[in-house]
Amino acid sequence: MESLDERASQPVLDTKQLRTLCVMARTNNFTRAAKELGCCQSTVTTHIQLLERIFGYSLFERNRFSKTVILTEAGKLALDYAHRFLALVDEAKVAISESGRVSQ
Repeated sequence: MESLDERASQPVLDTKQLRTLCVMARTNNFTRAAKELGCCQSTVTTHIQLLERIFGYSLFERNRFSKTVILTEAGKLALDYAHRFLALVDEAKVAISESGRVSQ
C-alpha cells in the first residue's frame, strides 16, 4: 500500500493534459498545438511529459528534423481513453447543469 507521501509525489492527471494530448494528436506539432490551445510550447511539452510519466510509456515518436510527432501504439490507446474521458466530463457538466435547473 502506498503512503500519502508517495501518492503526493505522483503526477496528477487532469483534463488540460488530456485536451493537450487530443490537440497534439491532431496537429502532430508542438508549436501548432500550443497556438491552438492558447499557451506556450513549453506547457504543451510539460503536459505530454506528465502524461508519459503517468502512463509509463512514450505517447509520441518525435522527429527532431521535421519537428513533427506521430502517436505510438500507447499514444493511440491513451488518445482513445482521453476522448472518452473528456466526453464523459462534458456529459456530466450538462447533466449537472440540467439537474440544477430542475431543483431550483
